[in-house]
Amino acid sequence: MTSLYAWLRFLHIVGLVAFVMPHGVNAAVSFAVRGPVTAQTRRLLALSQQANFGSYPGLLLLVVTGVWMGFIASWWGQKWIWTAIVVLVLVAVAMGGLARPYYLAREGKDDAAIGERLSKARPAAAAAIGGVGLLILIFLMVFKSF
Repeated sequence: MTSLYAWLRFLHIVGLVAFVMPHGVNAAVSFAVRGPVTAQTRRLLALSQQANFGSYPGLLLLVVTGVWMGFIASWWGQKWIWTAIVVLVLVAVAMGGLARPYYLAREGKDDAAIGERLSKARPAAAAAIGGVGLLILIFLMVFKSF
């Protein structure tokens, strides 16, 4: 019989995939919507908005199973789990700040406002922070050390 912990670990990985896949759509679109605003730009921004909503259930599953496993395995006294939480929060705050112009562009009504907001977006910086943060989190989860 498979343990509860094994199922939680499986669901944690499912949550990671369910979060990262639609989040990758957002990242790809943020790089693709440079330059003048066209009908294609608007379609890509709509796709990005739909993908964004798809990523939230994965993130929720990821957080819930991570916390649950922390209790089952008695990890709350270890530095690595607290480091992982701090990294997750810092990455979310940093990426949220960098992505704000992009998210505002998705809500824009006229081409000029959308174009102005997109010109302020910094997708490379957001991708770098997210990528490094993800690698740190995976390292901490796999090796459970700090």
